[in-house]
Amino acid sequence: MDYHNRAGSKKGGGGLASESHLKLQRRKQVDELLRQNEEIPYTFQKDEADDQTRKSPYIYKNHSGKLVCKLCNTMHVSWSSVERHLSGKKHGLNVIRRGKLGDAKFGDSKSGSNTELTEFELEVENARKTLKNNGIIPNCEIVSVKHPKTGLDGIAVKVDYSIEKAAQYDNSNEFPDIDYPPFIRIVSGLELSSEDDKDKKFLVIAYEPFDKIGIEIPNKEIIMQNEGYMQENSVDELNSTCTYWDEESKLFLVQFFFKNESDEVKTDEQTE
Repeated sequence: MDYHNRAGSKKGGGGLASESHLKLQRRKQVDELLRQNEEIPYTFQKDEADDQTRKSPYIYKNHSGKLVCKLCNTMHVSWSSVERHLSGKKHGLNVIRRGKLGDAKFGDSKSGSNTELTEFELEVENARKTLKNNGIIPNCEIVSVKHPKTGLDGIAVKVDYSIEKAAQYDNSNEFPDIDYPPFIRIVSGLELSSEDDKDKKFLVIAYEPFDKIGIEIPNKEIIMQNEGYMQENSVDELNSTCTYWDEESKLFLVQFFFKNESDEVKTDEQTE
């Protein structure tokens, strides 16, 4: 038999491995290194004593051999994906919830790297307990605005969080030292329990320890135009582009615009 056209092969041996085979073998080696040669049991194998000694007691294999996290009900195709999941926020919070419930079904929830996460979450919980609602509603001014260039209608809100004015209503005069700005959130009526608010939209402004402010706004698409300004330490794009926090005077400003109904009609006609 002629083996002349089989590059790099010898008589009695197979041909060279393809690139896909090399990638598959490399992926298996990486998974074994990350798993540290630990055998992952199947979901139908019940051995709670073995769960206590396993590095990752939440990870199992399902009937098809894929990796699943029984705590978070997620499926993963490789161990590298499992590692990212174990170090993620969702899994960490579920571990803490499981530990608080005192359920030992899934093993020790405070072993290994989860200890640091648990301590951090406990600090956050303790900090939340120190924040108390003082029942003070800050002064709020609302005006309608129009963009000078685009002509879009919008809303501007100014909230006064000055401690001097608020302290007049508080006997203790003790305010926590908060180093983050207030934040806003757009709440749809679908998120509320009242049937009368289903077709409405609200702007909610929150800043501990003051009461939250809720403002009904038009149920239209919001246009964020920041003119190049970005608020630091913001939780999302809406807060970074539509808010301004004056830390010295404790004034919080919010401004955004709404899409015109005529533009929405044109967009619908183009899509049709």
